[in-house]
Amino acid sequence: MGPAAAARTEVRAVRQARHRRAARRGLRRRPGRADGRRREEGPADARPLGHTRQPQLSHRGETTRWSGMAIDPVISLRRTDAGMSTSNTLTAAPARTTARARKPATRRQKRDWLFAAGFLAPFMILLLIFQYVPLMLMAKNSVYDYSLLNPAAAKFVGLRNFADMIEYEDAAVSFGVTFLFALGVVLTVIPIAFLLALFLNSKLPARGLVRTMIMLPVVTSAVVVATMWSFLLDPSNGLVNGVLNLFGIANQPFLTSTGQALPALVVMTLWQQVGFGAILFLAGLQGLPPELTEAARIDGATRRQVLWNVTIPLLSRTTLFVVVIMTVFSLQAFAPAFLMTQGGPQEATNLVVYHIYNTAFIMQQAGYASALSVVLLLVVLAISMIQMALLRARWNH
Repeated sequence: MGPAAAARTEVRAVRQARHRRAARRGLRRRPGRADGRRREEGPADARPLGHTRQPQLSHRGETTRWSGMAIDPVISLRRTDAGMSTSNTLTAAPARTTARARKPATRRQKRDWLFAAGFLAPFMILLLIFQYVPLMLMAKNSVYDYSLLNPAAAKFVGLRNFADMIEYEDAAVSFGVTFLFALGVVLTVIPIAFLLALFLNSKLPARGLVRTMIMLPVVTSAVVVATMWSFLLDPSNGLVNGVLNLFGIANQPFLTSTGQALPALVVMTLWQQVGFGAILFLAGLQGLPPELTEAARIDGATRRQVLWNVTIPLLSRTTLFVVVIMTVFSLQAFAPAFLMTQGGPQEATNLVVYHIYNTAFIMQQAGYASALSVVLLLVVLAISMIQMALLRARWNH
């Protein structure tokens, strides 16, 4: 053996001894140093017997940890030119892909699942019975022609009910009146509710009493509200006409006029629902971080500039929620037309839900009424999606 070969053998022996001492001490080398030495030393097969990195076993002894990798030691035999040699081959796998047996659920977890299922079961059962089953029946009945007095004589007509909606004007008139009603409610409720929320968010005495007074119409039954407003708007002896007479204004027909009936329903709905919108806006105002408004005031912004450039943009999510809720409520309104005007005069207040009721229970055309309901459902979904796309939040805080 020449001097150079003897020197290389001695260097390798020193490195092997160093590796063994490091493994016994439980030290972990950094990946960069280990990779560099691996490049210097060459392939593992070219190293002498025993020259392998000693893994560090975890506390369970199941897997081996080395430089952030989860590895399993595998003992394998490799045939080389010098004969049979034994080497420790470390099969590495990322820690994320290490297959671990899932622990069985404990008794406490099973009990929590049972409690959760017990609390959710009544609501889910009611939702299934009164929401999804009627929707499926409605979709099924929309392709039949039958009456509620004799449902056994139902006749399959396919899409004829939907074709009748296009051929006859009753559906178009009803949807047009409903859209005007919803537009009037949304355009009046949103700004007035926002102004009320700003008023309630200020420092004023007896704020709790004022909030209760504003929310009182919201929790009042729609039947009670409609009946009360019917007396207030009576053409001959109504309280509103009595107040107008004090200012020299003659009695107004209100609910019996084709031009005033629908605005009267909008005003009644505004009075009832403005408190709900104000409470939602108030919750949004109280959730805004005060640091933003204080920073704007320090920078010299006026109250109007803070309101327009800071408060309103940050309330975009609340505004979207209020707009969608009020739109859906207006498109599904029934009590005002049913209790105050019966769809008149001359179908000026024939809201689509009242038209569905009249078609199904008065005219005994349940199949056509089901088709109207399907179209109304699709229209409400489409309008809500458009509103969420146009008014989606662009500001986060």
